[in-house]
Amino acid sequence: MGSLPSPFTIEIDGTPVAKVEETTHRPIQATLGPDAAVFTLKDHRLVCGDWALARNKSEDRSLLPKQVLWFKLGPESDERAQPVSARKEGDEYQIKFADKSLMAEDGKVLVELMGDGQSKVVLKFQ
Repeated sequence: MGSLPSPFTIEIDGTPVAKVEETTHRPIQATLGPDAAVFTLKDHRLVCGDWALARNKSEDRSLLPKQVLWFKLGPESDERAQPVSARKEGDEYQIKFADKSLMAEDGKVLVELMGDGQSKVVLKFQ
């Protein structure tokens, strides 16, 4: 599904995805931290304030984990950001980036392509 009815935070292994603090317009890799980003998912766009969280449409072809980036909302994010979706699994929702799950490594937010990670991802609705 491309939309969820209410705002939420995302936690990976108990630590929230942090708000972006940059003032640049360039894409920035998402990190974990205490200042949780509050997201909305509408029309396959995962948004917090003036930023969208997504994978880049242009990625290397390796099977290594891929960066999850903050894109400043606007024409560039429309062109470069991949759609994001949600899937209900049991009583919980999971956010999917090109049908892949989130993980974290050294405080950085990534997407695992091989599905062998053990990260626990939780959406906490506000």
